[in-house]
Amino acid sequence: MPNTQDKLPLKKQIKVVKRLLKQLKAYKKDIVIAFILIFVGVTFNLMSPLIQKIMVDDYILKNNFDIKMLSILIGLFVLSSATHTVLNYLGTIRFHKIGNKIVKTIRIELFEKLQTMGMRYFDQTPVGSIVSRVTNDTEAIQEMFSQVLSVLLVNLVLIVGILAMMFYLNATLAIICIIFLILAFSFVFIYQKVSTKYYQKAREKNSEINTRLSESISGMKIIQEFNQQKRMIKEFSDINEEYYGASVMNIKLDGLLLSPVIHVITSMALASMLYISGIEAIRDGTIMVGSIMAFIELIYRLFDPVFQIMDRLAIYQQAIVASDRVYTIMDHQEHTPQQDADASNLITNAKIEFKNVTFSYDGVNNVLKDISFVVNPGETLALVGHTGSGKSSIINVMMRFYEFFEGDILIDDVSIRSFPIEELRKKMGLVLQDPFIYYGTINDNIRLRNKSITDQAIKEACEFVQVDSFIRTLDGKYDFQVVEDGAAFSTGQKQLLAFARAIVVDPKILILDEATANIDTETEGLIQEGLERIRQGRTTLMIAHRLSTIKDANLIIVLDQGCIVEKGNHEELMKHQGLYYGMIQLQNSNMSID
Repeated sequence: MPNTQDKLPLKKQIKVVKRLLKQLKAYKKDIVIAFILIFVGVTFNLMSPLIQKIMVDDYILKNNFDIKMLSILIGLFVLSSATHTVLNYLGTIRFHKIGNKIVKTIRIELFEKLQTMGMRYFDQTPVGSIVSRVTNDTEAIQEMFSQVLSVLLVNLVLIVGILAMMFYLNATLAIICIIFLILAFSFVFIYQKVSTKYYQKAREKNSEINTRLSESISGMKIIQEFNQQKRMIKEFSDINEEYYGASVMNIKLDGLLLSPVIHVITSMALASMLYISGIEAIRDGTIMVGSIMAFIELIYRLFDPVFQIMDRLAIYQQAIVASDRVYTIMDHQEHTPQQDADASNLITNAKIEFKNVTFSYDGVNNVLKDISFVVNPGETLALVGHTGSGKSSIINVMMRFYEFFEGDILIDDVSIRSFPIEELRKKMGLVLQDPFIYYGTINDNIRLRNKSITDQAIKEACEFVQVDSFIRTLDGKYDFQVVEDGAAFSTGQKQLLAFARAIVVDPKILILDEATANIDTETEGLIQEGLERIRQGRTTLMIAHRLSTIKDANLIIVLDQGCIVEKGNHEELMKHQGLYYGMIQLQNSNMSID
């Protein structure tokens, strides 16, 4: 992942802005309507100084108190201000709607992208960081469209209109104002250049805060068990302090380069205008008070939009940094393993064959090395070995969570890449050692929104794995509302529910990753009886935690450091008296001590 604390180069900022603006293509009609509303509103807004000039120069100073005409001018003044307010409101609201629609689309696209990304990305990226990008960063993009873009468009139109009015009143004074306008925008460039890295750091630290918070809540049991509260508080405080420092620096930059600078430049422009107007009045012998009043009003109106634009630069900076972080995910190329474009095969017999499969998580260190074996339809393969030997990695590549780099995996003598991923998910049932239980009812957790699964099928699956008796003790039984991650259940109960979730789809291939590790011996005995029935007609791959549960497996493979070191059934391996024999003896010895 790139170091997002480094300054975002101007070239990259331009690229991000162009990409954001492409999102507007789908809303051309709305943008045109909003622009027309704003343009007409600005036109009415610029009528006020002109009406003011006519009233002063043509009527008040000439003692021409034409009540009817003055009443008309006052009415036009009020009408122009009111019309500008209404049209500006309607145009701004439309831009806010466009911004919300765009962010809604980006959020959906981002979430869809996350569903297609390989497990390696989630192994390397903290959960809190991902959550921050989907929530906080997309919200910053929404502010970009609703606040920055609308304000920028309104005020650019206003600036052009004001300059046109200034040239109409006095070309010399208009040129002077343009010089000060250029000076003001030069500070915009300086501010943008200096502030980017601080906004980027603040955004990054905010992401780290979310990450630390997510990890702390998820691991609270471990934190309290090992008395790590003070350390976690200190680490959180340190990150929070860094976020505070970056935020304070942003505030200082805003206070130095935004409001004070604009006010100083406005004062300088007013002083120059009054000085030149005074010289012209002395030279010509006439003072056009109305024109001077209109010009003063126009100068304030000219630099107010500049101030608003600069005031929105803080939001702009946050949005650009946030957009870059979002697009980093959107552009990530490591997807879930891809099937062949014409993949259409169906699993029928469920014969499994690994042919010289080599696999690495990081692309450097191989965790599986030239793995080959065959599991015939209806047979059971057990994988054993010490921690880190490669057992779970075989399951990971078999389930297509990760892409293997060498060799091939065959199902029914056809490459696994030739099957649609939907077919693989439909015909494979997986039970992990640490199952995840979703917020929802018991039925929801087993059905997983598969409407083809009936309540009766769920009940039969739960009875099969011996969890039905437990469910019947709950309020609402199968409609019992499960809290997040099934916190109210024991680990064994959650594992039984995960077992029912896998069994209910009637898979052709059953994959058990130490699925009975957290179940008590009595319950495991009951499940073993059920497993003997369910394995009939199904091909089963199982990682064994308790070696006593795999004695009846057709084939046992012993792994060590990613290689197959022994292969055979229980009796053959015991006669061989190798690594498997030693593991059995060690486990029996531990059980005797217990």
